[in-house]
Amino acid sequence: MRTIAQFDDLIPPANLRAAQDYFATKVRWQYGWPQGLRDPFSHWNIDFLHARLDNKENLEDELYGNPDFKPIADIWNILRGGPMYGHPLVRCYANAHTYGVEGYLHTDSNDPGNYTAVVYLNPAWKTDWAGELILFDEKRDSFYAVLPKPGRVAIIPGDVVHAARAVSRMCPAIRVSLAFKSRIPS
Repeated sequence: MRTIAQFDDLIPPANLRAAQDYFATKVRWQYGWPQGLRDPFSHWNIDFLHARLDNKENLEDELYGNPDFKPIADIWNILRGGPMYGHPLVRCYANAHTYGVEGYLHTDSNDPGNYTAVVYLNPAWKTDWAGELILFDEKRDSFYAVLPKPGRVAIIPGDVVHAARAVSRMCPAIRVSLAFKSRIPS
């Protein structure tokens, strides 16, 4: 198994606030993002770059080319200047989960050179609200959980089985995760 990375102080507070403000004022969530071929349920999503699931082209120019995406591009710059150094950006989107909307077990890619960076954008998060990202091993046993704390970044290999667990009924908010898909350059 390859390395799982988690950072709590990677995104500076000003960048986190800018992204949170962007999502609070500019993002119009769409419901119905398909969660896979075998799961008939959906969740809230916005796909910023409208890339195919199997895209391998670098889409940084599309991200940087839209001035509205500046708060997102600034976070990508932090990631690509650090733990995702040298990785081309192949997809960028955000998911939102509310009570009753849960994820399913899946992988993001079958290519071991692909990675996903998840950035949690909630202004606040309580442990009782649940909504963890759960990672599973080859036997489908959980081995790692990521609580969606504000500004937390989790980087996982694309072929690791994982699921976003539902937020609890005690949670008055949506769980917002910004995903950057990248690959190790060949």
